[in-house]
Amino acid sequence: MKNMDDYRFQNELEYQLALLESIRKLLLVYEKFYQEETKGDMLPRIGGSILSHQELTRTLQKSHPEFWNHKKEALQELSHIRECGKKSMRENGIVIAMEYVIHAFGLTDFEAFLLILAWASQMDHETGLAVSAMCEYQGGKGPTIHFCTRLYALEEAETIEIKRKCLSRKELLSWLFAGTEAGQRGESLLEKGLHLDDRIFAYLQDYGSVDDELKMYVDYTYHPEPKLWIQQEIQTGISRSIRQKKRIFLFGEQGSGKKYQVAAFCQTFGREILLVRGNTLPDTLCELSMLVQRLKRETVLRGNAILCFADLPEDGGISEHLLQELGEWEEPVFFTSVFKNPTKQHDNRSQTIYMEIPKTTTEERLILWKHVLREEQIPDAFDLLFLSDKYQLTPGAIVISAEEYENRLKMEGKKTEAKWILEACRNRLEHSLGDDAVRIQAQYQWDDLVLPAFQKKMLQDACDQVMCHHQVYHQWKFEEKIAYGRGVSMIFYGPPGTGKTMAAQVMANRLGMELYKVDMAGVMSKYIGESEKKLGNIFRQAAKSQSILFFDEADALFGKRTEQRDSNDKYANASTAYLLQKIEEYEGVMILATNLLQNFDSAFLRRFKYVIEFPFTDITRRRKIWEHVFPAEVPREMLDVEFLAEEYKFSGSQIKNVAVAAAFLAAAKKEKVTMKHVLTGVKRELAKTGKQMIASDFGPYYYLMEEQEE
Repeated sequence: MKNMDDYRFQNELEYQLALLESIRKLLLVYEKFYQEETKGDMLPRIGGSILSHQELTRTLQKSHPEFWNHKKEALQELSHIRECGKKSMRENGIVIAMEYVIHAFGLTDFEAFLLILAWASQMDHETGLAVSAMCEYQGGKGPTIHFCTRLYALEEAETIEIKRKCLSRKELLSWLFAGTEAGQRGESLLEKGLHLDDRIFAYLQDYGSVDDELKMYVDYTYHPEPKLWIQQEIQTGISRSIRQKKRIFLFGEQGSGKKYQVAAFCQTFGREILLVRGNTLPDTLCELSMLVQRLKRETVLRGNAILCFADLPEDGGISEHLLQELGEWEEPVFFTSVFKNPTKQHDNRSQTIYMEIPKTTTEERLILWKHVLREEQIPDAFDLLFLSDKYQLTPGAIVISAEEYENRLKMEGKKTEAKWILEACRNRLEHSLGDDAVRIQAQYQWDDLVLPAFQKKMLQDACDQVMCHHQVYHQWKFEEKIAYGRGVSMIFYGPPGTGKTMAAQVMANRLGMELYKVDMAGVMSKYIGESEKKLGNIFRQAAKSQSILFFDEADALFGKRTEQRDSNDKYANASTAYLLQKIEEYEGVMILATNLLQNFDSAFLRRFKYVIEFPFTDITRRRKIWEHVFPAEVPREMLDVEFLAEEYKFSGSQIKNVAVAAAFLAAAKKEKVTMKHVLTGVKRELAKTGKQMIASDFGPYYYLMEEQEE
């Protein structure tokens, strides 16, 4: 027999060739002496009537002691090659898949021999033919356990112990060899031809390869390098439960970090995560059973990887089957779902610990934002605390938002823009507010809003309340003093066209929030309970979207309490009370707009934080509106804004109507905007109210209109 120094494997191929040579020697020894003893007759079937294994052993030991010595030498050489292979792995850093599989599955020496012999039979055609002939196994599927014990065992007692051990490890053998699954009918396990499972055979040729049959179920691309900046306490709970041999079920909203927590645990203990997509699991118990066995085997092949069944559906059927198939398996298993405890009713033995991933706090979101955004990416004077408080995103959504913002910066190649961060955040919010409300594109800024200083200051104060919400209620602990009514509720009242909708747009722009307009007429229903249902959904979706709610034409609902002359009045008052309740519960921004404040019940007004009047424009504000109503890009002559402001008592919206009409008149004639175009627009605007104007109504500019009349 060669000594240790004779086998210095530089690569896996050298090891495999040495194994094949050793197996051939063992088969030649066995064939030579066995055929001589049986005088060339057909080799007896194992357990057959010609010679029992015990009789054969005694006969060969007495008549051919040299056979026993050659057999021992061949087996020792095989063992010696394996030891050299392991030494080469340690010292030379080479990878030998055979030794890895033997170690990973914890195979006994005989089970390792089974694996090597089956591999050699399939790898080398001549070896396979020889083994099939010796086994007299029809179909030539490979060596049987009976045959292998003859080839391997030196004593009868050893033979019995080997077979007993094999019968007790059926599941393990089913992972290695095809057709040996527990419960299969037919010949005894000891009589089955051992043909390597395709996955095992492929792995022995390509160490580290993935199972093609699992690609539709397993996300092999999920290899995060998690850094837990928040919620480290969850890892403590996971570790404690794993020590108690418990399975872990993590539930929480989409993007809350369930899989991330599993990956962090795996990283801590240096183990790979095998992420199984819950939505791909088969429906039938038979298919699921086969899949679970395949997954168990894969965890072993991948260095004791940890199974994680991710995103399980709400239907408990799959979960029940999973628990059944996992049985008494003691390796760590994780489940994740957005649904709460879908497996709990099927876990009678309380083997599973259910842990909720809580919603992140403002402070935790702030920590995440500071880690995912580089300092140079943060716009000047941008308030990350406000962003963290206003947009209650999950950790996953924050990461995706930061990536989207970074891509936008690369694409634009410009300086940082706060609106791009806010837009990326809004893109993560899933809601259906648009089903019951209309989104208004916020176009106006503070400079566009012409209001008395007091009203403008109140609007700015309201924005400050939103911006400082976290500081006052959470950091300064006012949340402990005020249980409800922590949102910003407002009433805008005044004649039509005085800037109520514009003010809502200005606030939306200032706060970086979307604005949704709710038509009260569309919400109110004559059917009992329908109005409350719609209102409840509007506020739920608004909370999800972090939007400003703008209820227009609220007079119908919020007028003075009606006398309950009939059931309709009774239920109208019920709808009003319900809306007031939702307003107090809502922690966002909610605005009611009305033309007639006097119709509002005083008890209702006390529920609102701000009641802001939008008065009809005076001459000063009309002048300012006229001065700024035309964009800088509009070509125009000098306009007499003093005359326009003093002569025509228009609201802000009417002045805008006139300006737009004048611009179109000038554009159609390819002219600059002049007083003539503006006065024509004035005439048309007043005509809407039924007022007919003649040239003399235009003061010193009457001649312009006379020319038009001619």
